[in-house]
Amino acid sequence: MAPQKRSRLYHAVCRECSVERVFDSADAADAFVTRHVEETEHTALAERVD
Repeated sequence: MAPQKRSRLYHAVCRECSVERVFDSADAADAFVTRHVEETEHTALAERVD
């Protein structure tokens, strides 16, 4: 039996509005969060999906 490959998806979400996206890389998720925070002054974060 082959070992299962772990997901490398990253979930970005804003805590103050309905913005929510999934990315294939941490860099893309972090860039999205940074841009959203700069544009809106909202609180947002990105974390890896296990």
